[in-house]
Amino acid sequence: MNVTSRFTTSVVAGVLAAAISVPAHADNFPSKTVELICTTTPGSGAAHFCHMIANGLKEKDALNTPVKVVFKSGGSNFEPVLYVQNRPADGHTIMHMSASFAGYFNLPHFKYGAKDFDILAKIEKHLYAVGVNSKSPWKTYADLIKDAKANPGKISMGSNKIGSTHHRLQELLHKTVGINIRFVPYQGTGDVLKDVVGEHLEVGLVQPGNWLAQVRAGKARILLVLNETRMTHPDLKDIPIPADLGFKYNMPHQFQAFMVKKGTPKDRMQILQKALAKIATTKDYQAYIAKQPHVIPAFDANTEAMNKDFLEATKDTRAMMVNLGILKK
Repeated sequence: MNVTSRFTTSVVAGVLAAAISVPAHADNFPSKTVELICTTTPGSGAAHFCHMIANGLKEKDALNTPVKVVFKSGGSNFEPVLYVQNRPADGHTIMHMSASFAGYFNLPHFKYGAKDFDILAKIEKHLYAVGVNSKSPWKTYADLIKDAKANPGKISMGSNKIGSTHHRLQELLHKTVGINIRFVPYQGTGDVLKDVVGEHLEVGLVQPGNWLAQVRAGKARILLVLNETRMTHPDLKDIPIPADLGFKYNMPHQFQAFMVKKGTPKDRMQILQKALAKIATTKDYQAYIAKQPHVIPAFDANTEAMNKDFLEATKDTRAMMVNLGILKK
């Protein structure tokens, strides 16, 4: 996405913010510090995102109140889910989440599910790319397909946790292409990248922007970007997408969003949504996306539609996990 289109997207987000009307009877919410539960660990890319959102929310033209970032990520994100469910449904606790929660909510140790939350707003979409070490014999994705078909189940590809959107992206791609590649789960894409560069892992699914530094250093090669259209970034515009190779399918995408406990008053949700919509127009957010070509601003505050789509994704991910033998029917 070029600078102009990013700016346009941000303007659209501003228009959406204006469209979110706050009822005249709304109380003095927020009346205390808002907790932003960040479902990752300090120092990660998602942690930076959470702090940036918190800084934007506390501004005078947003919530005009302190916003505290609290990190909780244990138990494949069961810890933050449990924490939020034990807090009042009053809008003073919001939980960072991603599309990968469609898988996590299916894990057997989860006491709560997607129906116990409302999606407050989606902020952005993230793209991912298949890459290999520069020493790899696979110069193109077609080379990888050919070798995978000749050696089913012998090639290893790493991406994020079991049930994550990364896992789903990987499995759907391989099913569509007709190849059998072993899935290696990681706790994050950073270690996937390190292991591909270190020649410990044959193939990795990592954000295109994160591949670039290693590509420029001559240590890695990007074979395929998982998106419906090609990227416009100068260093990525020539990388093929599945459609270029004749593969078209319903591709899930990772996103960053926020949830609240079911039962949170709608007028308070609207106040939070209006504040979140302003984030995309801030200088910090513009600088953030300028450095990360895989991040696409995509603000959405249609809770009803988002909840419906997310529940469908949860069912689809469960079906995948059952089919793979990870979960029982």
